[in-house]
Amino acid sequence: MSLVRRLMIAVTLAVSAVFFIPAPAQAGGYWIEVCFPDTRTDDPFDLICVPVEVPVEGPRKWWPPECWVCLPSFDFWRDYVDPAVRYDFNERFGKGLGLLAESHLTDDEKLAEQLRAEAGGQFLAAAEIVSEYEIGFDGFAWTDPVNGEYLGDPQPDPGIAAGYAMAEGVRILQNTLGKEPDIEGALKEFDAAYESLSELAAA
Repeated sequence: MSLVRRLMIAVTLAVSAVFFIPAPAQAGGYWIEVCFPDTRTDDPFDLICVPVEVPVEGPRKWWPPECWVCLPSFDFWRDYVDPAVRYDFNERFGKGLGLLAESHLTDDEKLAEQLRAEAGGQFLAAAEIVSEYEIGFDGFAWTDPVNGEYLGDPQPDPGIAAGYAMAEGVRILQNTLGKEPDIEGALKEFDAAYESLSELAAA
């Protein structure tokens, strides 16, 4: 691959994207890993992953049929974000998603409330980290990490819905920083995102 091509890919993927990698089915549902680029390295395909359980039986073949290695990716940043800031945001946001997923799947109401509160705390911390940056859903695509290409999705609705909801949840928290944070309002958006992620995994 030429240097120019590698730089183009690096610039394209330097934004914060979310990737999904399938993992073996578990008793309560199906595990996927939500992954973010590790901005501490120069390789745009070095990822930091967090396991998230969705209530669908797996494994499901939800990749584009012409690209079995493709991963669905979400772009949340239209402008430059400091790599260290983005890394810290990704860690907190990923933990929030994992805790929220657990809260949806447990039958223990008390535990669900606790997990949901912890998820809200992680999402709030993520919003504080990027308080100086404007978040906004900027696109969904299937990413081919082997060939460094993007593919379109003939049925992108779950991915697009998840992307908008995740970005809106962070935006709500950003807008209430320094005041009483609207954690419940944000969690409603993250709940909607989780439902769309489950639909995406089951497609």
